[in-house]
Amino acid sequence: MAKHREKHTASKKVVHLQEFQEEPQAKVEYEDPPAEEPSEEKQKAWQAPKAFYRVALVLLVMVLGLAIWVNRESLTPENLWNWIQLQVRGSGEGDGYPVSITGSSVAEGNFLAQDGNAVVLSDTALTVLGPSGQELASIRHSFNQPLLKHAEEAYLLYNQGGTGYMVVRGTETVLEGTAETDILAGAVASDGRFALATHGEDGASQLTVYLSSGREQFTYRFSRDYVTALAFNGDGTRGLACTVRSESGELVSKVTVFDFNQADPLAEYESRNNLLLGAGWGENGVLYAVGDTALLRAQASNLSFSEYDYQGRRPTAYLLEGSRFYLSLSAYEHAGPSTLLAFRGLEEPLEMQAQDRILSLSASGGNIGALVDGELVVFDASTGQELARAQAGSDAKSVALTSESAAYVLGVSEVRALSLQ
Repeated sequence: MAKHREKHTASKKVVHLQEFQEEPQAKVEYEDPPAEEPSEEKQKAWQAPKAFYRVALVLLVMVLGLAIWVNRESLTPENLWNWIQLQVRGSGEGDGYPVSITGSSVAEGNFLAQDGNAVVLSDTALTVLGPSGQELASIRHSFNQPLLKHAEEAYLLYNQGGTGYMVVRGTETVLEGTAETDILAGAVASDGRFALATHGEDGASQLTVYLSSGREQFTYRFSRDYVTALAFNGDGTRGLACTVRSESGELVSKVTVFDFNQADPLAEYESRNNLLLGAGWGENGVLYAVGDTALLRAQASNLSFSEYDYQGRRPTAYLLEGSRFYLSLSAYEHAGPSTLLAFRGLEEPLEMQAQDRILSLSASGGNIGALVDGELVVFDASTGQELARAQAGSDAKSVALTSESAAYVLGVSEVRALSLQ
């Protein structure tokens, strides 16, 4: 074997060419050829991505700056902390939907969707459920007749006909108190300010507006009128109250508009034989008061109210979402076709037809969803065109859109998730 290696090595020496080269091998080096000077066109092509990234960065900063400016009132440390808590708690996985209700019953108006979560106020607790059914919050209460009002992530819970109330932001209780007399109505603003209408100590009723800290900001006493509904404007500096009284056997409702930095009302408007049930202040500066026979509307700039008569029909559901107000009317007491009206300002509303009674309304983006005879029917709010429908269940009491293609459904004993795709 050794001999074989020697012969093999010798043969390799015979074929080496270095012995026949005139120049030493050290001068033969394998180097990359000198780099060519880039042409002007190549230099420009190299610089283009850098310029693109700089422009993209500037645009991104501008977009973020605009978003922060538009939402500056909501970007408080408290709101950011609550958002972080929701994200952390929502990172866990639930067992999916349906989810049983905490407690024994939920009123139709005590169910909504916020930031993709289901918010449910039952007769025993306020519960926030995440997209996969996980429980993000459960806040117990002892109210006999609980009602829920909300503005973004600020929630007001109060005992209608009782004295207890709570203010919740995100998943945390920030205030809990007891009114001196029974509560008639309530409202909350996105910054945490809230208002309570109570039975008056020396008169018919009293309106009290509180700062987010719970300190009283404004008080107004109605000597003859009982408050039925309240609403704030966007920043909580103004509001409106709907009241009712009896005068010579006639029902007299009134809308009173306030600036909470002034003692006297800004405007008052009376409507006869029209019980006011609800109130709203749109993002476009339009005020609404929902009566049982007519809808009252006015621009915040002049506060000159007009009435939209229902022509004998009665409201079955209503909703204020952004700058649009939705109202469903029916000529029948318990069943039969409904007409869904979409108001945007003081012009004539857009009409959409439903084959049966509309029990609940919910909006997302440019769509409006209506619960009709166990079905969720979704319309384009700008054109009135029907976009989708899906079975919600024969026990469905309320719906809450989370996007233009998904919703939560409130059943008798559970919350369900519904896809519209």
